[in-house]
Amino acid sequence: MSEQNVARRYARALFNIAREQGTAGEFASGLEEVSRTLAENSDFRRVLYHQLIPVREKQKLIDTIFPDINPLLKNFLHLVLAKGRERALPEMAAQFRRLVDQAENILPVEVTSAITLREDILAGLKERLAGITRRNIRLSSRVNPELIGGVVIRLGDRVLDASVKKKLELLGEHLKRA
Repeated sequence: MSEQNVARRYARALFNIAREQGTAGEFASGLEEVSRTLAENSDFRRVLYHQLIPVREKQKLIDTIFPDINPLLKNFLHLVLAKGRERALPEMAAQFRRLVDQAENILPVEVTSAITLREDILAGLKERLAGITRRNIRLSSRVNPELIGGVVIRLGDRVLDASVKKKLELLGEHLKRA
């Protein structure tokens, strides 16, 4: 079974439990914290993924690094380690977040701009997108100076590219054809 299928199954099982408990958002945050720590800390990742390190030691490490995590989520992480599925944890976190977003009618939106956008601009954009999509918006923003100006908005799997860089590329293609 592929890692994505494994992650989907584990995420679905955890989601069903979290929804019953009313802790889906808390679990999503906890899983994302574990996933972020794995991505940012190569030593933690190396220890957690190492086959010769006993499962019990890995479980103690999780308990030490994440002492404030929900006990039910901690048990889930212990189970994942016991089953040898630790490499699928980042994908489990992503799948779990998708399930939570779907259940709460949330659309993740990423705005990339050439400069840091003011909070009032982001708030206005969030409000307009919520009105257009009729969904709750979870907005994140990044800065990419290569865009020169304008913005790129990623709404789920759709991309709206209103950057100066893209317009210059289109102009260049148009001139080549002329």
